[in-house]
Amino acid sequence: MTPKPSNIAIAFDSNFRHAATIFRGVADYRNEHQLDWRLLPLQIGFETKLFKLVESQQLVGAIGTFVSDQWLRELSHHEVQAVNLFNFSRITSIPTVTIHDFALGQLAARHLLRQGARQFAFYSSDKIYYTQLRLDGFKSKLPENTLHLWNSRDSLSENLEHITQSNGAPLGIFCNSDRLAREIILEAEKSNLRCGRDLLIIGVDNDPSESIFANLEISSFELPIHDCAYRAAKILHSQLLNKPLPTGPHHPGKLRLLPRESTLPSKRARLTQRAQQIIKDHLRDPNLDAASLAQRAGASRRSLELALNSELQTSPLRLITQARLHQARYLLRSTRLPIMEIGRQSGYPAPHHFSTWFKKHNHCSPKAYRTKTPSV
Repeated sequence: MTPKPSNIAIAFDSNFRHAATIFRGVADYRNEHQLDWRLLPLQIGFETKLFKLVESQQLVGAIGTFVSDQWLRELSHHEVQAVNLFNFSRITSIPTVTIHDFALGQLAARHLLRQGARQFAFYSSDKIYYTQLRLDGFKSKLPENTLHLWNSRDSLSENLEHITQSNGAPLGIFCNSDRLAREIILEAEKSNLRCGRDLLIIGVDNDPSESIFANLEISSFELPIHDCAYRAAKILHSQLLNKPLPTGPHHPGKLRLLPRESTLPSKRARLTQRAQQIIKDHLRDPNLDAASLAQRAGASRRSLELALNSELQTSPLRLITQARLHQARYLLRSTRLPIMEIGRQSGYPAPHHFSTWFKKHNHCSPKAYRTKTPSV
């Protein structure tokens, strides 16, 4: 008789795009480790459904965005193992896997300072724990007395009024979401304020629909949601096996700021961003080199070289090589894909060429790197 699968709830009270990515991250871990988990997706208002499953003893584990340690006691009482996802509130009773929200704020501040901002604003619409962490990180890298706190309940037009009286330096605005960034861009347009000159705006979540409706490419953070879900599944697996848990905090994946029109005032900065996006989109193409990168970016090779040297202190070839290395290392650490497939996804379809190239840059073979490097 085939044993019943273990029911695992995935509870996430937010948008469907995030929920789908979280489900896929947990499913990828389950499939790669051939687990007998039956995944039960729960969304908007999941609390009631979750407790019904708990009380009927149909659940062995849960991964979700939980609200408090007190709320989690019922799961513990019924011996349901759980992992918290993201800093919606401060959770200490179970492991939390989350984006490094404090570091995200720091990265936003550094970027705006590099682009010439001298006054700053933090624009938010809630008091969620991760919002405070992002604000704290943002504030930690700014000069004193340069930060304004804006709330979505306040009048944007009034908040933007002082721009016309500024000393010429743009105002750097870190928005807690791409939706809020879009709101500011549309309001600024009414006041004849221009992004890149008067305002430098960063959002969070890399939502392409917000750029479309803002009629401007929004600089934004790409969040490692899949990596967080995958790591949460790994920790839950360890809990169910009664294995020692890794110490926290758990911040898997890399925060990536994708600079675009809303914060890039110079032509060289925009050309650099365009080149980075082309590399990301065409990394598997073995014919991608410095010449083809310049051609696809619509620039001469010399213009591209000058732009990359000015903005990133690197060259086109080095930028492509670093992107291929990052992709190969990540796939070796975080997946069980065959090495031949990893080479193909990194732009080296011939296994021998991939192995030789990888060893040149890492001083070990792909197989040795996978063996000695901890998985994501």
